[in-house]
Amino acid sequence: MKTRLIKTGLAGAVSALALSTGMAFAGEVVWWTPNFNEARARELVTKFQEANPDITVNLQITTTDGLPQRVLTALQSGAAPDIIDVQHGWVNGYAQNNLVMPLDDVLQDRDDYVPAALDYVTFNDQLWGMPYRIESLAVIYNKGHFTEAGLDPENPPQTWDELIAAAEALTQNGRSGFAITGGGEVGNTIFRSMPFMWMNGGGIISEDGTQVLVNSPETVAAVEFYTNFYKNGLSPSSTLENDGTANRRLFIAETVSMYQAGQFDVNSIKTENPNIDIGVMTIPHPEGMDTAAVLGGWSFVIPSDARNPDEAKTLIAFLSEAENQGYLTDTFPARVSAMDLPRFDDPILQVYKQMLPFGRPAPAHPNWVQITQAYFDGIQRILLGDEDAQTAMDGAAAEIEALL
Repeated sequence: MKTRLIKTGLAGAVSALALSTGMAFAGEVVWWTPNFNEARARELVTKFQEANPDITVNLQITTTDGLPQRVLTALQSGAAPDIIDVQHGWVNGYAQNNLVMPLDDVLQDRDDYVPAALDYVTFNDQLWGMPYRIESLAVIYNKGHFTEAGLDPENPPQTWDELIAAAEALTQNGRSGFAITGGGEVGNTIFRSMPFMWMNGGGIISEDGTQVLVNSPETVAAVEFYTNFYKNGLSPSSTLENDGTANRRLFIAETVSMYQAGQFDVNSIKTENPNIDIGVMTIPHPEGMDTAAVLGGWSFVIPSDARNPDEAKTLIAFLSEAENQGYLTDTFPARVSAMDLPRFDDPILQVYKQMLPFGRPAPAHPNWVQITQAYFDGIQRILLGDEDAQTAMDGAAAEIEALL
């Protein structure tokens, strides 16, 4: 029997240049996948090679810290791997710069995919990434704290007014009712605050990327709603530095009662403080409006300079089979049928499933990173008390207008 090898790249902070030096040979697929996928990816590679003995998979492990720049460096180097796992929001930029290949010929059962996941990676009516993982945030809360505060833990807040009232009741004895993010990586605050804008009829920019919305009345009202949790003492004093990980730690320490998070936080909470009775609620909405969330997740792309694109497409097709896709992701799969797998039956995940139809992709714009930075800087000015919401968003709008 032919020996099949799984070659392992260095885990941890491996640069794009270092990874790209392992150029593929004929019949070899070099696949970059993040470290949180490693164990599952290894099992799937073994299964794939049993069915495809003429293809060797060279599995190389990346870390998310600094990954956007590493991937971009590799794509521009002319010595990229054959498959790279990337966040959905990065794909359109690669497509617009001719750095990746279209994958329409790999897609099977289009109707079985969550439409927003495919929309994320579509540009000029072509598919430039194959989504395999989707996720949205919800609100995690401590049921015990609800009971202590005289709130019904089985009937959490549904509207903005109810969320404010609950946060006020929960904020006591050095404990904060609802933690927002105001620091760390910019995307943390985008993913948590932009849905409030959408629910209220606003946004940072329009979906087609042609209009600035960040200083509209609807957006400013949502920004005030978000930042007032800190200004009114309902979010921790460390909010200006806190990202999602910091808020999770505060929740585990039981100094925070509610915070926005993905299902990926649940196991950490259960492991580090099993005494917490965890509740999950949909993100509260304005009265009479629907909830909203940013749809996140990961896709496979094939670089334009991939050495073995045909073999890469064979592997992506295998990984995209419903059972394999459901096994690989640690949130939800992009295929609807894969969500029927037993691992997704955990009752605590049901609210996250309920949030998915309300998930939207972030606007696809070549300058989205700079646009979000301008907005984030405005949020920080509000939290610092330097400017009110309207003034801060007017300043952000001026910067964003130039970027459009």
